[in-house]
Amino acid sequence: MARALMLLGSKRAWVVHGADGIDEISTTGYTKVSECRAGAVNTFYVHPSDFGLTKSDPAALKGGDAQANAAILREILSGARGPRRDIVLLNAGAALFIAGRVDTVKEGIATAASAIDSGAAQQRLEKMVTSSRAEAAV
Repeated sequence: MARALMLLGSKRAWVVHGADGIDEISTTGYTKVSECRAGAVNTFYVHPSDFGLTKSDPAALKGGDAQANAAILREILSGARGPRRDIVLLNAGAALFIAGRVDTVKEGIATAASAIDSGAAQQRLEKMVTSSRAEAAV
């Protein structure tokens, strides 16, 4: 997949697979990362401790139906701390890093935490919800 992204012109991308089977960077253990960058694909593994995060119990990350997952998201964006916030921060931090917005994943994690803690992330979600509802009404 990373090679296909490279051949399609991606300058930098990560294709990730958590050892626990999730399709994002996991906080339950190691995650395999295949990175396309500078015309090559390199594969390596990351662990939550590489970024200053503690390893999570998979049960602590369990979601539910759409309504339950929306409640979890609102809980995270309202500042609740714990394993669910950690996995959100890790993936957001990696996305900011890959996009070139920050120099390290750790810096991305700090930036994402600041967006949550300041309320900016929750405000952005509310704008998206309002926009989505307005579109649905049309």
